[in-house]
Amino acid sequence: MTNKKHYKLYKSGKNWCVMTIAALALTVSLTGVASADTTVDTAQAETSLAQSSASDATQIESTDAKIGESETNQSNQNNQQGNISTQQATDQKANSVTPKSTETSTPVKDGWVQESNGWTFYKNGKTDLGRTYSYLPTITSNGKGSGSNWYLTDNGVIQTGVQKWADTYYYFDPSTYLRVDNDYRQSQWGDWYMFGKDGRIATKVYQWAGTYYYFDPSTYLRVDNDYRQSQWGDWYLFGNDGRIQTGVQKWYDTYYYFDPSTYLRVDNDYRQSQWGDWYMFGPDGRIVSGLYGWKESLYYFTPYLYTKATNQWVSANGKSYWASGSGIITSGLNSINNYILNNNLGHANITFYDNGQAIPLNITGKYSGTGNGLPNIVIVHETANPNDNIWGEINYEKNHYNDAFVHAFVDNNNIIQISNTDHEAWGAGYPANGRAVQFEQVEVHNAGAFARELSNAAYYTAYIMHKYGFAPSLVSNGNGTLWSHHNVSQYLGGTDHTDPDGYWYTNAHNFYGTDYTMRDFYELVSLYYGEF
Repeated sequence: MTNKKHYKLYKSGKNWCVMTIAALALTVSLTGVASADTTVDTAQAETSLAQSSASDATQIESTDAKIGESETNQSNQNNQQGNISTQQATDQKANSVTPKSTETSTPVKDGWVQESNGWTFYKNGKTDLGRTYSYLPTITSNGKGSGSNWYLTDNGVIQTGVQKWADTYYYFDPSTYLRVDNDYRQSQWGDWYMFGKDGRIATKVYQWAGTYYYFDPSTYLRVDNDYRQSQWGDWYLFGNDGRIQTGVQKWYDTYYYFDPSTYLRVDNDYRQSQWGDWYMFGPDGRIVSGLYGWKESLYYFTPYLYTKATNQWVSANGKSYWASGSGIITSGLNSINNYILNNNLGHANITFYDNGQAIPLNITGKYSGTGNGLPNIVIVHETANPNDNIWGEINYEKNHYNDAFVHAFVDNNNIIQISNTDHEAWGAGYPANGRAVQFEQVEVHNAGAFARELSNAAYYTAYIMHKYGFAPSLVSNGNGTLWSHHNVSQYLGGTDHTDPDGYWYTNAHNFYGTDYTMRDFYELVSLYYGEF
């Protein structure tokens, strides 16, 4: 607003005076305060007006000193006008209305609040940062409850389903939000997991719903139709529905038996199946067929059916045998084997010369021809030296092992191991050396010594087979576990030797008037194999 000043002369007594007219300006100013679309500070208007009047007075006095000599009455009149103007301004201020604020105060969030991303817990308007497992007022998907419980939250938001916490996994029920213990639940991505008594995700063998299951330590998923090692070291078979198996079970194209009480695989025993028939299971747990020695007798188990033959003639390895009513083979054995059994010749104990390391251990390594570095066949040799004894042969190999050596030597009184059977020997050339434990028979020269030597050789063969987990089977078309040096020449090569064929034939004919072959030796090995 611009203040315009007007001056008027009037006569007071004998003097002419000047009066400033400012009423119009004041009126305009007050009118401005009442305007609906303009906000004016009334106090500021009054101050500006007062300042303007003071400035006017100063200017008037400086222009004409005589103007200040006005009559007293006129001065009083001027004061009354000023008071009226001031009172009007004060009344205008008192009657003015201050508009109320349109803003409403927002309540502070506290406790559980239902939000778009789920129930969220606040403390004085703030949530915890990160993941916390806290004891909080009860909440469910239907709303707040009474009391308190433990809940997992992430930045205050309640968590459900499978969740990682403290370096493991837990499951929180989608309805109650509580941790689930000792139950099998489906995750939010569809897979099922087992959660233990403390809520942690379960691995390996776990008991649930009256049986046992196995959960993989890497994926946490249930394992079906597999043979797995437990957290305490034993092995168990789990079926198509994940349950631990008992009785006769098929696995890897053969059959095994698992004890109904211990759930462990049964080795080298005769057991009744869940459907009533009886079966023989070997030292590696596999079901047995063919000739098999058990409890110092020889039996025959039919191929395909796997049942014990009784009261019948059976054929094995080109020979015929009579199986009695109890299943024991009573006829058809080689006469030398009968002599060994009937006279209870037994076998010598195995001794280990220089702890079985007369041959330096670092000469050879693990078996190069097998997948696991362990032997899977046994090769029978004969020294072809009629003029030496067992110690002469051992000392010779000990001093010439760079040329050739075997693992053990056998005669009528001894089984002496000179080399570690976990490492290869150099007795038959490769590839046989990369697969076989090998031993030499020293030549003996009478009937009794020959029978005892065969018995010791069969026992050592069965011992090695049992130690490394393979059953005796005669070589046929290059397959089998029981080999002669001659078999190696026939099927594997790397050598042209034919022992022990000649040595066995000569002694069997000279001392017993019969023959003796690998088929006959297999009978004896099978008998001893059943003792382990």
